[in-house]
Amino acid sequence: MVLDPQKDWSSPANVTWSWCPRMHPDADIDDASWGLPNDARLRRDNSTGQRYVLISDSNGLLASVPYPRGGPVAWSVNAGAAANPHGIERLPDGNVAAAASTGGWIRLYAASQGQHCAECAEDALPGAHEVLWDASRQTLWAVGMDALIEYAVGGTRAAPTLTRLAVHDLPTSGGHDLQPVGGEPKMLWVTTVAGVYWFDPASGEFTRADHPRAADLHRVDVKSVATDAASGTVLQTTPKPGNLSTWCTDQVDLFIGAGAPVSRILPGAQIYRARWFHESSN
Repeated sequence: MVLDPQKDWSSPANVTWSWCPRMHPDADIDDASWGLPNDARLRRDNSTGQRYVLISDSNGLLASVPYPRGGPVAWSVNAGAAANPHGIERLPDGNVAAAASTGGWIRLYAASQGQHCAECAEDALPGAHEVLWDASRQTLWAVGMDALIEYAVGGTRAAPTLTRLAVHDLPTSGGHDLQPVGGEPKMLWVTTVAGVYWFDPASGEFTRADHPRAADLHRVDVKSVATDAASGTVLQTTPKPGNLSTWCTDQVDLFIGAGAPVSRILPGAQIYRARWFHESSN
């Protein structure tokens, strides 16, 4: 679901876009693979201008959905509920990277080769939670239980490869989210069970976020964090006591300038991660 952060989320009229395979009988995916969506990113194919929403689901679904058309997927596979997919990313060549926490792997699928192409390169990463393409370095980042990994992508579109370039030990255990820092293009957000950090790829160092709101942002069990490149507003999600899913919330916290955090609540929701719906901010 895409919502306007300036509006009251309790009104269905403020949902500007949504997608669910059950709304589209022609989506051509395994229905059993859908039900616990946990990641979404907006990406653009620079050669055609077509945009896609990349979606992962703990029940197994990894998918690329044309935006704003929706409907049938451009690509999807069922990686299996046992793997517990947790993160997804689209590379400039049309292939798709994914992270699976229980499966303990990072995969790079040859998604450019067909609507349900499952050919992939794989690397083991315990507790793998998220992947992120770094356009400035032309590398793929992945965060796991105890490490942040940088990969070189090689091979061909039909037979991609992953090669480890660097392994960085996390400052605390339990890696969860990995995002760009809008306005700070050379820095990455990294969250763990114990805190929220900035990572500098050039130095290989983790620090508490060099941000005016660092004391507020450094919280435990942050499932998602991201900066809106246009406004500088930082969003976070953390599990909310009393929520039906103990790892979810119905609330997204927005840290705007120096003022008090603003919370947007989606009644009845089970939100794991929230993202800014812009390619430069997620």
